[in-house]
Amino acid sequence: MWNKSENSDMNKPVTMDAKSSHEYVYVRKDFRQVEATEDRPAHWEWMEARIPKKDWELFVELSSHSEALDDVYAALTELAELIVEG
Repeated sequence: MWNKSENSDMNKPVTMDAKSSHEYVYVRKDFRQVEATEDRPAHWEWMEARIPKKDWELFVELSSHSEALDDVYAALTELAELIVEG
């Protein structure tokens, strides 16, 4: 689930933060720099998802396998074309 977040720092937050928490990875998008007003200093706002590290590690592992699967599918397609033409 995406939640709105903000900070009071003038530095734009990183898109993915896997270091600030031992339990979660923070994925961020839709950054918007907000100008200062009479009531608030300038700051950043963004949408943020908090993902448990164990889930993130599984996603990363599966993603690395998807590249290998793409290679297998390409090889199978090529083999099928050879068989059909053959």
